[in-house]
Amino acid sequence: MEKKIEYKLTALNTQNHLIDIIVHECQHCHELVPKVGNCPLCGTAYNHLQTIENFQTGFLHYIYECSGCPEDRRKAQKVIKPTEVVDDDRLNLRKNLKLRLSP
Repeated sequence: MEKKIEYKLTALNTQNHLIDIIVHECQHCHELVPKVGNCPLCGTAYNHLQTIENFQTGFLHYIYECSGCPEDRRKAQKVIKPTEVVDDDRLNLRKNLKLRLSP
């Protein structure tokens, strides 16, 4: 049985409010990504597609897709700025998120 990796961390959302999120390892790319649950329209779990890092703002944009909805309604996005991980130079938040979290 494979051990699931899950962490709780504090982050800022796009309105600069502190939020607690659960991150887990993506089954496809093995990147640590926020849990987003299921699509409210069809109930299908969202699959992580990619992560885009905005170096100027420090925000990470996690892009998800629902496989159960029509193509024009499949995309979802979670945008956060990890508060426990941001470096002075903000050069690689994704790498630091993976290195600095511990179970």
